[in-house]
Amino acid sequence: MDTRGKALELSKEAVKLLLSFGTELDELYRKFRELRVLEDEPSFRSALLNVEHGFFMTVQSLNILREQLRLLEVASKKEVPY
Repeated sequence: MDTRGKALELSKEAVKLLLSFGTELDELYRKFRELRVLEDEPSFRSALLNVEHGFFMTVQSLNILREQLRLLEVASKKEVPY
């Protein structure tokens, strides 16, 4: 069963969702960063920095997923050896 068409369709849908989610995630990250810069208490500033790191790691994971979706598109264009 050739699932290339359906996979490409899902891939395009996923990329759109990732871009939308990434924009919202970036805005939240910016707000936490702003709070950290304004915070005076060192241990709470450290906790905010840890949250920033969590956002960074999430964005890295989203970038990896986006790259894998691109590779899926490339793979779908290869000839099937039948």
